[in-house]
Amino acid sequence: MDKKTAIEKIRKCLALSRSSEPHEAAAALRQAQKLMEQFGIDHPELLAAGAREEWSKSGAARRPVRYEVALASVVAGAYGCELLFTRQVNSTCTDIVGGYTFVGVAPASEVAKYTFDVFARQLRVARRDYIQTKLRRCGPKNKTARADEFCEGWVYAVRMQLQDAVRTVEHTAMIDAYMRAHHAQVREFEPRTRDVSGRRTTDDHWHGIEQGRSAVVRPGVGAPDTRRIGHV
Repeated sequence: MDKKTAIEKIRKCLALSRSSEPHEAAAALRQAQKLMEQFGIDHPELLAAGAREEWSKSGAARRPVRYEVALASVVAGAYGCELLFTRQVNSTCTDIVGGYTFVGVAPASEVAKYTFDVFARQLRVARRDYIQTKLRRCGPKNKTARADEFCEGWVYAVRMQLQDAVRTVEHTAMIDAYMRAHHAQVREFEPRTRDVSGRRTTDDHWHGIEQGRSAVVRPGVGAPDTRRIGHV
């Protein structure tokens, strides 16, 4: 038995130790204590084992745009996850790519990753279509900035559909322990913004809100079990 297997077994023993049957509870607790001593596992390490992380690729390698960070933050909050922007080697080991790490108690982190991926894909399509239909006559700089405004509105509409999850004390302790064990050195950063030159308009933002109201997540084949989010 390796340490990872031992931790899983300890967690099961601790769950059994809450049994209403005194003898069963006592035996499970003794077994958990024995395994913790045998494998040198302390309480913080055991707590950290209750959390998981999932990673989802960003459109940026270093400094993502504000609307994308906002979308990841909305999703993380909806599933009670901590959110980090991290970089890693791509699957072919040819480049460094950026992405969002969702840290939560299973299956929350997996569901958050899936939800973000679906929303991000829908947003990319909505952005492309908006540029092609509404911004064809704009110069390159303003086209990008105005498309960003559209995306900000889209994400705002998604935010209005979701509510932040309320973590239990136990889940908060698990996530905090995991963050201390695996992501102790973190720092804040400012997302990238691109401003419109000349006269500013709110039309793009409102168009984004209108489009974002139709954003929806449905579980697909191989997707984690999650409730449908958004409108049909």
